[in-house]
Amino acid sequence: MKSELLIQFCFLYPRLVLKPYSHYLSVIVIVMNTVLMAIAIIKDGNKILLRKVDPAKNPYTEPYALFGGRIDGEGKVDELINVDLKKRWDMSVSIDEKLWWDEEIKTDHDGETKLFIYLDALCSITSGSVTPVNQNEQLKWVELSDLSSYSLNPPSAVVLKKLSYL
Repeated sequence: MKSELLIQFCFLYPRLVLKPYSHYLSVIVIVMNTVLMAIAIIKDGNKILLRKVDPAKNPYTEPYALFGGRIDGEGKVDELINVDLKKRWDMSVSIDEKLWWDEEIKTDHDGETKLFIYLDALCSITSGSVTPVNQNEQLKWVELSDLSSYSLNPPSAVVLKKLSYL
């Protein structure tokens, strides 16, 4: 029987694709590095906190984004996201509502293509001065009704559309 087997491991489960090809069975294994990110949709009343990303560190052409942090190490997501938020924007949040997850395959800062898994959550600020450590970034509270006038990066736009904020 003519078959080619392609196995791709993504996000803790295998995806199998079988395709007839020739009289032999060849196996191709693609292992894609996965990055787990927590995305904080920081809300205060009728406003969302956005950041204008440092152009030198932005993998997208759109300048505005929500807040995200890699989930590295051991611990709960709400604890681990605050490690990155405190380091990069001098603030901490509490997760008010866990929403859903999204995924995207893109090139990371190291030039390697990776699968990014985004864990989206509505959050509120619990402490900090809400000041970017990187002076090339800006933070801005934006009315929900004004969000559509901002050029948002794709992951931010996806989650804000799901929330019907866009």
